This record gives sequence, structure tokens and C-alpha cells, in this order.
Amino acid sequence: MRDDMKEIVKKIAFFQEELKKIPKKGKVTEREEFTLLLSGISACRKIPGIMGHMGYQSLYHCEEEDALKARRYLRELYQISNRNSLQEALLRTFSDSERYKYYMTFWVGAPLFDVERLNADVKELFLRQMEMAKFFYPMLQEKGFYAWDINEKIGLCRKAVACGIISDAEFWEMTDPFVRLAQVFYHSWEEYALSCLCGAVFFMRREEKELLKFLDLNIGLVRQLFEEGGAWREHAWYIPQKKEWTELLGVDMEQECLVTKKVLEEERVGYLYRVEPEEDFPDCGWRIFTGDESEAYIADPEHIVMESFSHICNIDPTILPYFNAGYGKAYEKKNNVWMETTS
Repeated sequence: MRDDMKEIVKKIAFFQEELKKIPKKGKVTEREEFTLLLSGISACRKIPGIMGHMGYQSLYHCEEEDALKARRYLRELYQISNRNSLQEALLRTFSDSERYKYYMTFWVGAPLFDVERLNADVKELFLRQMEMAKFFYPMLQEKGFYAWDINEKIGLCRKAVACGIISDAEFWEMTDPFVRLAQVFYHSWEEYALSCLCGAVFFMRREEKELLKFLDLNIGLVRQLFEEGGAWREHAWYIPQKKEWTELLGVDMEQECLVTKKVLEEERVGYLYRVEPEEDFPDCGWRIFTGDESEAYIADPEHIVMESFSHICNIDPTILPYFNAGYGKAYEKKNNVWMETTS
């Protein structure tokens, strides 16, 4: 696998350089259109009943005969027949970003659990998949495979609304968290596309020839999105007037921590350390700073507030894998890279 993955990563990196040379027109994008654009790759795939492109201007709706074909397809392939089964399918089928998040905790020395406590078969599978994902870590870092999951989830929701499984209102409600997540981890269509391609390969996780074939297929779709007149070339990445926070669930990151107001006001993190919480003060133990607060500033209780660790990840997603680091651990960001230091 190692040589095969090196070749795949090399191919993706080469395509990344190709994207950098493409001029961008940057048409202003409204939020609803941005939601549909996030499904750019998935929207290109035809299914029974939806044999044409669904477009990006508005939600697509099938004629009744086509809707029956599409509903039958979604029921047979994904066991989707209503909103609840759609939500279950989204979680069951497109959750590689969550796996990647677990892997990161091992790569940065703050493992979520002791892998030796897994049974032999589960351990072998976990280590094999983690080894594969690690090939993408240098180019993705904390951005991981979120883009692929977002693309596929919104695309599946689009098909569900097209054939009447969910309503328009339900579509916008269900996809809202995915849009917020995209805003946290990505800042351009190029970043989003890179994550999509890496996520596509990991999602496939099969023999070399199948991986390369699937990668080539998706590179072709991304290339269309960036060509002259392509949707991702014509539209700028959506930037809301006011930041749209999202809940980064998992690893119990909703636990609170102490953070300076300067972190919240300036929206940046430069230093964090963890202490063992006191019995009567049950937070997660993290203390988070910009790194350039004065001692006098920190000594003033008015400058320190409680906030969920998940919320701080919205400000700086790079702290995400450190949540489970042991008490006494401290990290400082130097040249945009986290380094372990003394607290």
C-alpha cells in the first residue's frame, strides 16, 4: 500500500498545482447557492429519475414518474424512505471525517484511546486505515476529509428533496450544519477540492486500480468545476457577514475550558495548556490564550471566561486533536505550527 499511496498523493499534489494556475472570477455567492455548490462533485452523478444535472441556482424537483424511480433507487441503495432514515444513512455512509479526527489524536501524541485494548481484528483494521489516512495528513492537516463528507451529504439530501422524501424547508435545515462546518475548515474552493479528492480515495479504500480509477474520475469532475464557465471557478467562496459557528461534536468537546476574552475578540489562539480540574470546578482542564496577553491582563478575572472547547475549535481548528492530551501538557504555536512546550 505504501508505494501505491505515495503515487496517489503525488498525483493529487500535482493536480493541486494545476488548480493554483487557474484564474478565478469570484462572482459573489449567496448562502443558499453556496450550499448547493458544496455538493459540486456529488451533483454531477446521475441516478434513475435524475438523469440531468440538478444545477446550483435552486433546488431541483422531479416529475412524479421520475420521483418514483429516484425514491426506489434511494430505498434500495441507502435504505432511505423518510427524513429519519436519510439522517441515519448520512451518518452511516459518510463519516470518514470523524475517523480522521480520531487518527489525528494519535499523530499529535494525544491519543483518544489505547489502541492495544482493541481486539485483534479491530486493531488491525484501525491501524491499517490510520496508516492510509496519514499519507494525506501533510497536505490536509486538521482539514481532513470533511469536504468529501459535506459534498456527499448535501448531494444525497438534494436527491432526497428532488424526489419528495424531504421538503425544501427540511433540506435547508438538515444541510445548515454542513455549511457551517465548511466555513470552519475551508477558505477557498481549492482547499475544499483538495479535501474532497483525498476523502474520495479514503472513502473507496480498495485495491490500487480501483483507487486510481476513482481518483481519476473525481479529478475529472473537479476539473470541470474549475474550467471556463465551471461553477467553482465562477463563484467566490461564501464569506458570511457574521461568523457562523458550528458545534464540533465528538470526543466530548462540549466540555468547557477557561479562555481569555482576547482569544474571543481577536479570534486567534497561540498558547494552551491543560491542568487537572478541581473537584468543585469540573471543566476539561484546558486554559487557552492568544499567547501575548500580559500577566496583568491574565490576573484580572474579568478577562477570563468559560467557553466550550468545541467553540474554540471554531476559532482555530488546529487545536482539535489536542483535546485528549494529558494533564500538564502545554502547546505553543510558532510559525503556524504547534510545538509542545512547558506550561
